Amino acid sequence: MLIIGIDDTDSERGFCTTYLAAVLIERLRASGHHVCTPKLVRLNPCARYKTRGNAAIAIPVEAEDPERIGQIALDTLLELSDLSGTNTNPGLVIAERVTEEMRRFYRRAVTEILEIEEAKGILTSEGIWHRGFKNQRGLIGALAAVGSEFDDSTYELIAYRRRELWGTPRILDEGSIWEADRATYPATWDTVDYSNRRIVFSPHSPDPVLFGIRGDDPDAIRRAFSMIRSEAPERSVMYVTNQGTDAHIIDMRGRDACLRDDRSYRLRGSVAGEPRAIEGGHVFFPLDLGERKIECAAFEPTKCFRKIVRSLIPGDLIEVYGSMKSGTLNLEKIDIISLEKQRRSRPPLCACGRRMESAGAGQGYRCRRCRTRSMEPEVVDLPRDIEEGLYEVPPSARRHLAKPLVRMRDPRAHPSR
Repeated sequence: MLIIGIDDTDSERGFCTTYLAAVLIERLRASGHHVCTPKLVRLNPCARYKTRGNAAIAIPVEAEDPERIGQIALDTLLELSDLSGTNTNPGLVIAERVTEEMRRFYRRAVTEILEIEEAKGILTSEGIWHRGFKNQRGLIGALAAVGSEFDDSTYELIAYRRRELWGTPRILDEGSIWEADRATYPATWDTVDYSNRRIVFSPHSPDPVLFGIRGDDPDAIRRAFSMIRSEAPERSVMYVTNQGTDAHIIDMRGRDACLRDDRSYRLRGSVAGEPRAIEGGHVFFPLDLGERKIECAAFEPTKCFRKIVRSLIPGDLIEVYGSMKSGTLNLEKIDIISLEKQRRSRPPLCACGRRMESAGAGQGYRCRRCRTRSMEPEVVDLPRDIEEGLYEVPPSARRHLAKPLVRMRDPRAHPSR
């Protein structure tokens, strides 16, 4: 068994690593090779040089000749890569076995920022067939894909456009998409965004992807695919993937919070100040972790999620999921563990039934009718407009790796659907 790893072949202007993989799979099968289920491997979403999804591909092939497989893969890569792209630096790796060092490299590639030289060092020491182009950064993702092992996994069926249609508006029947979602949710998810009335499973870029259906059940995914009316796809591929698994999240609860930019964390703390909105609609609040405080942010694209954030008050105990950028945690999910009581003081009620009035600064309260006085105000609890439980950003703002609440099977969850 050989495993082909591919990464960094696309650019913002066109092409797509998953499309290259789809074509390669077809060519490998046409040459008589048995191809097993390919992997769509999402890596650290905080990586600086990436297209939106930061995806690499691993293709298991029943074969024993890396040179022959390598030539087919190399020819396909050279044909279907945007080598003119400024940040396109393809990597191709073919391994005959997966070692523990390669598995560790994958796990770190999902949570950390790795360097090209480290990937090249492993490839050389393990004697792994590989080819890199330009600055060879794609070798990082290609090696990580080959070494990937999923503790949790989902599926995505990606349909691709005919080449003559690339760069033109996609033809999709919106009614059939909403119908397919209603018929297959929650076995499929993130096809549409109910809170914002948007279809989110199809890109708007000029790349070859027509749409991608994500879910936990391949049969449900295929059923949704059969219900969607659209332009005729050129081809489609079902991938097993680490999408929707929170594989990028480092759990720091109960640990010394030595936090670094470009990593994603789960943290527990208490709200340390009133949320505040800034120009552009972004909402920030401080979180007390015990040994330090950090800023948390819900940015404008998270839309209705910001209402949850604005409803927090100092003292609320919460867990947050998100990525660190410039010392601020960009929120993906919030788990409200307990809500602080929100109270308001007002003049007390007199024995005569009339509410007292302020007698002046520091002089308490008095009743105009019977002249009764009191120094103590009445303290009343105000209702909170949120409940305890898990909240998430809407599908239109969700990162590929972020686990949607519908997958968490938690009765406290408030899915954004």
